[in-house]
Amino acid sequence: EFLGQSPPTSPRASQSPLMFRPEMPVIPLQRPDDLSFPKPPWMQIRSDYEESRPEPCIPTMITWSYGGTDVALEGSWDDWKSRKPLQRSGKDFTVMMVLPSGVYRYRFVVDGHWRHSTDQPWEQDYSGNAYNILDLQEYVPEDVDSISGFEPPQSPESSYDNTQLSQDDFSKDPPMVPPHLNSTLLNAPSPQMEIPHPFSRPQHVVLNHLYMHRDRNRPSVVALGSTNRFLSKYVTVVLYKSIQR
Repeated sequence: EFLGQSPPTSPRASQSPLMFRPEMPVIPLQRPDDLSFPKPPWMQIRSDYEESRPEPCIPTMITWSYGGTDVALEGSWDDWKSRKPLQRSGKDFTVMMVLPSGVYRYRFVVDGHWRHSTDQPWEQDYSGNAYNILDLQEYVPEDVDSISGFEPPQSPESSYDNTQLSQDDFSKDPPMVPPHLNSTLLNAPSPQMEIPHPFSRPQHVVLNHLYMHRDRNRPSVVALGSTNRFLSKYVTVVLYKSIQR
């Protein structure tokens, strides 16, 4: 008896599909990077002090000694934006620059042509253009009085026996090699590991010398080595050569 009757309509289906509940506009959330908070007064004062504190500058004289009529200077201290003329002083051209500490690149403009000074440190870029290098470091005046407290105390006079030198002291031959030259890289034992241990900074007395080392187990091979310094880097070159004919 229920076959002839239609099913009851759903209350949800009787409503129009175009009827929506109105939404209130909401301000989107900001990301943490976009949020700005007011700084405390003490932080603001410190920031203003740091910005107003001048950076110490170092005066340096730059000289051009290779002739010319009109000589100017440009460099990386102002991103190559300006040219500063040099003043003639006899056969040279000079200019006084006052710059903060750092490493700068510069070049001369001599009669409209780019030039670099070969008696000053210089390098080339990937395009082959040559630039001079200016390395300015903060100058710290030497205060001898400030280090007097670190000097070791003098030894007492009672520690000296004042013995007279004998004839044997004058007959001894001097050593063939000074003792400090034995601590070279050629005489250092090689570490038994896959990753070699980094060497310590060599002494200044072993620089710019040529050393030869011959191993008793391999008398037919001789090693030649030399250590040189380039700015703050130390480069050691070792050449292994066979002496068999």
